Order: sequence, then structure tokens, then C-alpha cells
Amino acid sequence: MRIRLAYKIFGAFLLTCLTIIVLMTGIIRYFAERHFTEYVNRLESETLSETVDRLGAAYREHKGWAFIREDPRTLRALIRAVLPHDRPSPPDLPGPPEGQRPPEFDDDRPRDISPPRSLQHHITERIALFDDQMHLIAGSSTSNHDPILKAIAVDGQVVGWLGLSKRKRLSGPGEKTFLREQSQAFFVIGAVALVLAALVSWLLSRHLLRPVEQLAQGAHALASRRFDTRIPVASGDELGQLADDFNHMAGTLERYEQLRRQWLTDIAHELRTPVAILQGEIEAVQDGVRELRPETLESLHAEILFLGKLIGDLHELSTAQSGELSMEIEPVRVLEVLKNTLRLFEARLTQKGIAMELDLGEDMDITVMADSDRLAQVFSNILENTLRYTEAPGTVRIWQGVTAGFLRVNIEDSKPGVSDEALGHLFDRLYRCDPARSRLSGGSGLGLAIAKGMVEMFQGEIHASHASLGGVHIEISLPLSAAGQ
Repeated sequence: MRIRLAYKIFGAFLLTCLTIIVLMTGIIRYFAERHFTEYVNRLESETLSETVDRLGAAYREHKGWAFIREDPRTLRALIRAVLPHDRPSPPDLPGPPEGQRPPEFDDDRPRDISPPRSLQHHITERIALFDDQMHLIAGSSTSNHDPILKAIAVDGQVVGWLGLSKRKRLSGPGEKTFLREQSQAFFVIGAVALVLAALVSWLLSRHLLRPVEQLAQGAHALASRRFDTRIPVASGDELGQLADDFNHMAGTLERYEQLRRQWLTDIAHELRTPVAILQGEIEAVQDGVRELRPETLESLHAEILFLGKLIGDLHELSTAQSGELSMEIEPVRVLEVLKNTLRLFEARLTQKGIAMELDLGEDMDITVMADSDRLAQVFSNILENTLRYTEAPGTVRIWQGVTAGFLRVNIEDSKPGVSDEALGHLFDRLYRCDPARSRLSGGSGLGLAIAKGMVEMFQGEIHASHASLGGVHIEISLPLSAAGQ
């Protein structure tokens, strides 16, 4: 049987409180009894002061302790004369009728009808008199064991000691009654404290588990693909932070779900267009509307090439983002790879009227850990974007710099630029910025997304910003290898 977490926490709190209350009650009762015993011993010790004075006067009168040695009852008589009578004698009560036994003697069992012992009796049976050499003169011999001693002085000279053995436990009826009442008070306080502890434990367990229950309900909602689920953040503690993190996670999942749906919509749109063109061209030829001429075949071939490139780019992007793209990571001279890539684009850029401005420095030995072919593909995708979308006459400016252990390659082009909103989406899959970034220019909208995925596989970063030339500024940051630093 599964026990709810609320009951477990409640039981743990309640058991802890019960243990503390029982221990506290037992310890308080123990120390109360012990301290009360010490208090009674101290109180009885104070009652001996007048007895000491009487014994001193008797010593002076009899010129020694011989009168007590001869008759030890004299010591008890002196004590009785000094100590208070704390219990009056009971009045005479009329007896039962003749021939009738008292009610309390209805059976033949023996009865203890002796009155409770008085303070005099408690003290006299534990008191003892010693001479100045601590030899016992009269009284209880047990008083020699850890007694309370009071000196008996005559004319400034100690002539004897009056000893009273300490009580180890209380036996008087009043004392027992006091301790019993104190114990009852402790038990009542403990019971009240236990009830309060149970109430607080229950409320606390409910308070602690309410956010957990909300998190569990939210998790079930996310599992049901309800990504708009949010839970209230009611506190600033760790549970509140957990709720806030849950809401952040739900927002991220909701955003990814929207991107996934948009991704599927964009792929369907990108595939639908060339397929529709192919279908229309072929059906027109089949229906005799158009003749099968070389121009028609060339148009069909162009659409098939575009469709193949789109599928290839989608596959490459998928493998790059999943980390499954085959690469041979090794120290690569980045600037040499960049120069070789620029040679491939030089003629096409010149033909379109785009001038190149290079500032790569003299050090060609700067290396990073990367795959040279994939790195060349990153530069090619960026330059392909520049070639397609930069208006003629235009300019592409390329420079590099080394800062904080990173090689930073900067590529910027001239107008047209992009809006601030579009700038944040340039690396999104299948994103095009109309009218400059359109399908008519031959792009699939995946080049920069692929470049971003590859740069991140090299542990680098890629960012886009507005260029000083009026177009787009792309900055690639790659960590330097140990050999290139």
C-alpha cells in the first residue's frame, strides 16, 4: 500500500515532536524532583540554627556532652522543643456503637492507621551530635554519610557538630502530593504541546506539499502536451524557485512546440512549391498544353535540383544539430581555409559587382580545433548569402582579430540590411526576410542555420548584427587550439 507523502511528513514531524515532549517532560520532572529534594534539605538545615543555639547553651550549662552521652533521649527532647509541631493532634471522635466494628475494619485484613510522619520525626531520625573531633555522641549513625553539618560554638570555640543526613528522596505526604501535582502539570502541558505539535505538523505538511502537488499536476499536464500550463509562485524559498523553474521549462517547451509546428509547416511549404511546379509542368505536357521542349526540361531539371538541395540541406542541418555529423576534428589554419574559400567566390563576386576588402593580417598559422571541410562550408554559406542578397555595386569586408583566447572572423556586406526583428531570426531554419531574402534568389533558408550548427560543434559562437556598410555583420568566434595561442 502506497502511503502519501503528506502522511509521511506529518508522521515524521509528529514523532519528532512526541519524542522531544516525552524527553522534555521526563527531564523536567527528574530535575524538579531533584531540586525540590535539595530545597527540602536546605530548608531542614535552616531549621537547625535554633537547635544549635540550644545545644551550645546546654553544653555551657553542663560543661560538656556527658549529659547527652548518659541519656541520648535528651538530644531528641531538645530537638522536639525547638522544631515546630506541623501537625496538630486529631480531636477525639465518638467511637462506633458497642459491639459494632468501624466501617474500615469490615474484614480481617490489617490496616495501617498510623498518621503521616511529622517534620519532627523526619529530622530527629536523621540527626546526630558529634564532638569537636567528629566522634558520634548521640543520634543516627547514618548521619556520618555525607551529612549537613553545623558547628556548635561556645565562647568562640567549636565544641561539637550537629549533623543532619541528606534526604535521597522525599517520602512525606505533602512532599509526595506536591511532586504528584507537578507531574500532573507536566503531563497536561505535554499533552497540550503534543496536540499543538500535531496541528502545526499537519498544517506545515500541507503547506510544504501544496507546491509539490501543483508541480505534479503541472508535470502531468506537460506530459499531455498542454505546454501553456503554469503554476503560481507563492513564495521566494526553494519551492518557489522550483515553481519558477517549472514555469520557465514549460515556456521553453511551449516555444519549442511552436517552432516544431512552424518547422513542419515551413518544410511542407518548401517541398510543396517545387513539387507543385513539377506536377504542373508534367501535367501540361501530358495534356498537350505545352510541348516537351528543351526549355521545359531545363525548368523541370532546375526544380529537381532545388528539391534535391533542399532535402540535402535538411538532412545536413538535422545531423549537425543532433551532433551526428561526421567530422574529423584537428588543428586547422582558419585563415588559410578562409582564403581558399574566397578564391572560389572571387570571380562570382566580381561578376556581380561586389568588391572585397580583406584585412587578415600576416599570421597565417592561427589554428583552431575544427574540421577543415566543414569550416569551409561555414564560410561558403555566409558568402553565398552575401552573393545572393547584396545589391550591386556592393562591398564585402572581411577581417580577423584575436581576443581572450578566441579567433574572431568578421564578415559584413553592404545594403540591403535587415530589420531588428529579422536580425534575431537569421539563423532560424527556413527563415527568409522579405523582400531581399526570398526563394526567387535561389536560397533555401537553411544556409545560416547549418553554419550555426557547425560552429557550435566547434565549441564556437556565431552572431549577426547591423553592419557599418548598411548590410549584415556576421561574427564567428572560435576557441584557439593550444598550438595556435
